Amino acid sequence: EDFTSACLEFILPDNRVFVLSHSWVPAAKVQKDNEKIDYRGFEADGYLTIIPGEYVEYEYVYDWFVEMSRKYQIEKITFDPANAMRLVQDLQNYGFQTEVVRQGYITLSDPLKNVKELLLDGRVVYNENKLFTWYLNNVKLVEDRNGNWLPTKQTRYRKIDGFAAFLNAHSQVYLDMTKPVEGGSVGFISINDLLNG
Repeated sequence: EDFTSACLEFILPDNRVFVLSHSWVPAAKVQKDNEKIDYRGFEADGYLTIIPGEYVEYEYVYDWFVEMSRKYQIEKITFDPANAMRLVQDLQNYGFQTEVVRQGYITLSDPLKNVKELLLDGRVVYNENKLFTWYLNNVKLVEDRNGNWLPTKQTRYRKIDGFAAFLNAHSQVYLDMTKPVEGGSVGFISINDLLNG
């Protein structure tokens, strides 16, 4: 009955990340217009799909992932487990590898801090997707007593679904970004070689 978002994230050769984000919203929500945003403009730009009726049917999200898998190699789909059981089961049946991302401080804090660094360094590429920009601008950080972060929305109508989808994807991608690069050579030099060399 609200926004639903999905995101693909790719590590670029220069260590930036590219974010391909899409959202869905039911027509009933668009008619209420609580957010006061340009739904039709976002739809025309290809960032949003407005679904007839009262809620977003999961098949739309499923079809998007299948379509994207024909263009890109999708290694893993990370997801918020809330209300996702049927979608995730169908994605797994199709052959996608999936992984739960628990929506809490311990799981999201490190990826969130890394996202902040990437954004500040200008290393997040999202092709000026105006809906994604809106999501970013709606994020408010909450910090626990241990210094862990969690994203939340500023107000009820300042949605962050697209950012949350990005953060779920980034919870895996940032781990991939820290893996050592292969291809280096390791040799052995003895102390005698150094003294005699």
